[in-house]
Amino acid sequence: MRIDELLSSAPDTPIEDLPERAVDLAALLLAEALEQRTHDDRHSAERMAAMMRDPDGKRVTVELFDQVFRSNDAARVADQLDHLIGTEGVPHYFAGWERVAMGTGAIAGRFLPKVVVPAVVARVRAETAAMILPSEERQLSDHLARRRDDGVRMNINYLGEAILGEEEAAKRLEKYLDLLRRDDIDYVSVKTSSIYSQIDHVAADATKVVLKDRLRSLYRAAADAETPKFVNLDMEAYGDLHLTFDAFTETLGEEEFHDLPAGIVLQAYLPDAGPLQRALTIWARERVDGGGAPIKLRIVKGANLAMEQVDASWYGWEQAPYGSKAEVDANFTAMVRFGTQREHAEAVRLGIGSHNLFDVSHTLLLRAHHRTEAFVDIEMLEGMANHQAKAVQDVAGSILLYAPIVEEKDFRSAIAYLIRRLDENTEEENFLHDLFGMVPGDPAFAGQADRFLAASLLTAAEGPRRSQDRATDEVAFDPTAPFTNAPDTDFSLPANQAWATAILDTWQSMEVPRVLPIIDGAAVSSGRVVAKADPSDPDAVAYEWEQADAEQVASAIATAVEASPSWAAMATDERAAVLEVCAEELERRRGDLLGAMALDAAKTLAEADVEVSEAVDFARFYARSLTAIEADGAVPVPLGVVTVAPPWNFPLAIPAGGVLAALAAGNTVLCKPAPETVLVAARIVEALHDAGVPTDVLQFVPTSDDEVGQRLITDERIASVVLTGAWETGQLFLGWRPDLRLSAETSGKNALIVTAMSDRDQAIKDLVRSAFGHSGQKCSAASLGILEAEVYDDAAFLRQLADAVQSLHVGGAWDTTSKVVPVIREPGSALTRGLTQLEQGEEWLVEPRHLGGTLWSPGVRLGVQPGSFLHTTECFGPVMGLMRAPDLDTAIGWMNDTDYALTSGIHSLDEREIKRWCDTIEAGNGYVNRHITGAIVQRQPFGGWKRSSYGPGAKAGGPNYVSTFAVWEEELLPEQVSTPAPAAQRILDQLPTPSARVIAAAGSYARAWHQHFSPVHDPSMVVGEVNGFRYRTAPRVLIRLRADGDPEDALLAVLAARTAGVPLGVSLEPGAEWEWHGLPTHVVVEDDATFAGRLTLDDRVRVIGTPPRILWEHAREAHARVFTDPVVAQGRIELRWYLREQAMSIRTHRYGNLVGLGEEALLP
Repeated sequence: MRIDELLSSAPDTPIEDLPERAVDLAALLLAEALEQRTHDDRHSAERMAAMMRDPDGKRVTVELFDQVFRSNDAARVADQLDHLIGTEGVPHYFAGWERVAMGTGAIAGRFLPKVVVPAVVARVRAETAAMILPSEERQLSDHLARRRDDGVRMNINYLGEAILGEEEAAKRLEKYLDLLRRDDIDYVSVKTSSIYSQIDHVAADATKVVLKDRLRSLYRAAADAETPKFVNLDMEAYGDLHLTFDAFTETLGEEEFHDLPAGIVLQAYLPDAGPLQRALTIWARERVDGGGAPIKLRIVKGANLAMEQVDASWYGWEQAPYGSKAEVDANFTAMVRFGTQREHAEAVRLGIGSHNLFDVSHTLLLRAHHRTEAFVDIEMLEGMANHQAKAVQDVAGSILLYAPIVEEKDFRSAIAYLIRRLDENTEEENFLHDLFGMVPGDPAFAGQADRFLAASLLTAAEGPRRSQDRATDEVAFDPTAPFTNAPDTDFSLPANQAWATAILDTWQSMEVPRVLPIIDGAAVSSGRVVAKADPSDPDAVAYEWEQADAEQVASAIATAVEASPSWAAMATDERAAVLEVCAEELERRRGDLLGAMALDAAKTLAEADVEVSEAVDFARFYARSLTAIEADGAVPVPLGVVTVAPPWNFPLAIPAGGVLAALAAGNTVLCKPAPETVLVAARIVEALHDAGVPTDVLQFVPTSDDEVGQRLITDERIASVVLTGAWETGQLFLGWRPDLRLSAETSGKNALIVTAMSDRDQAIKDLVRSAFGHSGQKCSAASLGILEAEVYDDAAFLRQLADAVQSLHVGGAWDTTSKVVPVIREPGSALTRGLTQLEQGEEWLVEPRHLGGTLWSPGVRLGVQPGSFLHTTECFGPVMGLMRAPDLDTAIGWMNDTDYALTSGIHSLDEREIKRWCDTIEAGNGYVNRHITGAIVQRQPFGGWKRSSYGPGAKAGGPNYVSTFAVWEEELLPEQVSTPAPAAQRILDQLPTPSARVIAAAGSYARAWHQHFSPVHDPSMVVGEVNGFRYRTAPRVLIRLRADGDPEDALLAVLAARTAGVPLGVSLEPGAEWEWHGLPTHVVVEDDATFAGRLTLDDRVRVIGTPPRILWEHAREAHARVFTDPVVAQGRIELRWYLREQAMSIRTHRYGNLVGLGEEALLP
């Protein structure tokens, strides 16, 4: 049958037979398209077909698009091009002359960058010219005129600077209005994220108010135009689905727009789309029946799948789109069938966005069957298979092309669109993957036809795949399953938005009972009452709490000591079972804990929610930690009584983590909460008691910070203290008790480097998030941005950064739109200085303002100099300084040149820069091309180096943390051994008769090194992100053998250090036995004062024997780490003391496209 015969017979063809007819029509359309191909069409098709056969070439193309436009320095771009071509090669799908030209250009660029680079940039731009139109007046007008002459309608999508702040959002809105004022444009597509920069799902109602206001401006412009104008609302990420849908229907539902046609997009890869289409149709039918204008629905399959998969993996949520291409196709078909029915199409006109000729043919037949040709459009992408579009236009009578436009100066803003298009078109199952080499009847055509027919018979399940509902979800974890992180709350879901609103409504008006100490299971009163203010309303008393008095503290300590033996004697798996129940109890109380954090610490719900997830993760991860260690003959002995002294800035996760780790290892715990957030800590203890933790094993002891509270640190029965707080607090504790076993995470002076080769839009997002999340009151906050000179001098970058910062809403925690909340108390001297006093040469990019109480707007300083106040001082509030670095190496030097080493980050698309940064950065946690806050249990265990921690340095949420709450004793010699490391073997060769213990130790150390300490571990396996946990050599290890120490233990320590490859020194107290003077190790004999006097920052001291007081005192002054636990032959235990832990998180995707950027940076 001919095309006209197929269409004319469609009204009489049973609808179930139309798919078979669609295959016939698709063959005819394809043949017609091939017949109409121009030389340019043929060349383009051949090139695309070649790319489909060259996946490596596709990756290089993505990298070219993504990287060649980043720097404005021709020499820098030439260097990047040379590197890219040198390592990846020129794509094979390039024509021969192009390969030669590209290779030659890469070399020539080294010498003539200002000549070569503009040519390369122009060539890359030309490659995309058909898909991304220039928005400059003359060029755009000419193209629109040509399309109009061809009878083609255009849907214009303006691509410009990223919308990071409200100033840019206002400019974009004005751009859209300008387009609507043009005589040659009648159809404009708009994304909600392009007209409002502060979309917030927690504040869905407030967000919707703003979106509706801005949509009104667009709709009025369309309604007031002399000629008909159409505004189409694009759909983006799944998270914005309901918000966009509601804003569209509610705004158009207003009387003012009753007669205005407008459109919205639904993505068929979402199982939510069908029900939403039906709801939209019911709404539109009522509107039309009431005399209103019809609306339009554009149905597409969806082009954001890769990013949706990345997000689902990152957050631990169900993937929102369908899991298979067949289901997507089936849902698309079902939506088209529903929409083309006359009773539906009269109210909801359709635009079917697809290049799949089978879908297009099916649509043409369906609309002919229902006689709805006037209501159903075929839509395609500008510049994509133009010959096919022309053939369809000839048959359909018209066609609408979706056309992105961009100014030349903003072309990097189009990169995300290009990469998504490239990714979509090259997916193997996609029609476009096969189209460019396809002819009717060939295997590619047959395969696509089979897919289409199969999908036409399939019924895809409808309704959201993501159904999380915090108000009703049952909580039950499987203790036998591998560890996985607890999913955060998806606040884009309407049910969770209602749950969040109820939490705030309840807690803002709740009368909170007085919080009392809990000693041996009893809530006891001391009469020492403290009134706690609501940080969001300083004049209001949130609740009262009572400080434990001296007698109650003494009772708590005595109770903990008495309870210690029975809890320690409990089997590890039994304690683990209790912790699993703790996890469930914390999860059940998520809403209650969110409300408590809002009241106590002015935490926004989004910031508080991740703390609950982290606390739940701690319980489940620590339950597994001891059994996960291959001890091989070593046994853990609990320390005894542990005091946990948490901070106020993470009032839930950090106290829960410390308490749970100590409990997991078999210790009894005294929880001494931060005075600022007593309520949250009380709720934690209450939950753990209800979960089965004995009340004498965990006690709640809120105290003042006077001599009463001091006793929880200084009492000799306290075996260990867990602190999170300022470095000075750790010094204070050690001043009280120099030999205290202190495990502490302390201050951080954290910086994010941005190089010229970065994605600057993403860098700004991550700078702002890292600096001002929870008002900068995070020890991991980025209080410094170190910008490479080109970036620092980029006026657009600074303007966008200032806009992003100034657009953050500042307010209390009860205001759901707040992003910057009150600081917890009146700023101290450092924060006051940071917020109010500029240093020489500095100026404000954004000047902070005091808004009353403890509420400050965020500030950004320019001109921060190396060694200055803001470079070296942690302010702990909403202020960030910017430094101008001439190059990356200088930036890294400045980053490392502080006494702190907690978190650091870099933004760069140059894998060489990423590698150099990863190799040289001094920080416990490193982040590449992402924000530097928000460490997640197991994924990014948290803790720093240098003055950012005390004690062994085992990271919270990491594999060694729980093990440090026990002393490991060598019960049997290890049996799991490997060939000793060469350095260790050289020592063994020097020993006349090494003991069985020495031989076993050398073998166990080697095995532990090869299996655990030298590899990079990534157990989380998140899509699009490498999270590498690794060990780095300590700056120096000193082995100090005292006269009462066992020399064989010292020899084992030497073997351990040599196996780990750390810089080593051996020091003997006069009188200490040491019979191995011929070993290849430098040995010094010196008294305690001399040895202690040469300790420096972050030295690791392995003491064999009884350490003298002078060693503890000097270690405190130098911030060196002293380890006195018994030396054991088990490498998995012993090697912990000689190495520093580091967690590196590297985003390896670009807009969801898994390009593997930086994934090899952690390799040696």
